[in-house]
Amino acid sequence: MLDSNYKNTIFSMCGKVSVVVGGSGQIGANSVAILLEAGSEVVILDIVEPDFGKSSNLDHERLHYFKCDITDFKNVSMVVNEVTEKFKVIDCLVNHSHFKGDPKRLKPHSEFFAPVEDYPLEIWSDAIDVNLTGLLLICQKFGKVMRNQNHGVIINTGSTYGIVSARESIYGDSGINSPISYAATKAAIINISRYLATHWAKHNIRVNTLSPGGVANANQSDAFVKNYSDMTPLGRMARPDEYQGAILFLASGASSYMTGSNLIVDGGWTAW
Repeated sequence: MLDSNYKNTIFSMCGKVSVVVGGSGQIGANSVAILLEAGSEVVILDIVEPDFGKSSNLDHERLHYFKCDITDFKNVSMVVNEVTEKFKVIDCLVNHSHFKGDPKRLKPHSEFFAPVEDYPLEIWSDAIDVNLTGLLLICQKFGKVMRNQNHGVIINTGSTYGIVSARESIYGDSGINSPISYAATKAAIINISRYLATHWAKHNIRVNTLSPGGVANANQSDAFVKNYSDMTPLGRMARPDEYQGAILFLASGASSYMTGSNLIVDGGWTAW
């Protein structure tokens, strides 16, 4: 019998199947970990293969990976069919994928970070393809599965920069900023979630957005981290694991009366 710290609590995911799109990324990997810990079977869909390492504490028997390009309609259809055929029921869908240029790491001074007046239309189009079109395709395909089974939970990932403008001054000469393509698509995702929530509520499907703030990582300069932290009421950036609680809350029965909402977890960034 599955041993989970969350068993017999409102946060239990025991017996559930969760799909995490973009589960190989920083926030995605932590979402995978908490869903596994809560008892769920977890399926990662990503163009990049996850690297959790065999020495990790994850239950690899309940962890599955399918390579998927969410901008490719045929590929999405094929992978969703494979996942559905294998697991039959999909209880939770978490969408973390977003376009950042190089899918494996941020590249300072790349075209993805171009100033708005010179922003390349091909990069803009790539961001739309991944962040919005890819999201729509995934939600369409798994949404049909959830409609047929008459239940499901969808969590889409927004950003504080889908709510307020990016602060240009904090980036300095780092070659990294938050570009217009990111801001526009993250804002759109919040309303996509509201739309799906109201249209699919009759099928017992709940849809919410998680809007995280900045996450600390090795690519950030000391100056940027200080600038960001100084503008955050809690005085620091988030650790990669600090969105786990929000993900589990939204995925589980703990949020059973919540749909169409945007859960902001940002250390207070948007509070002033």
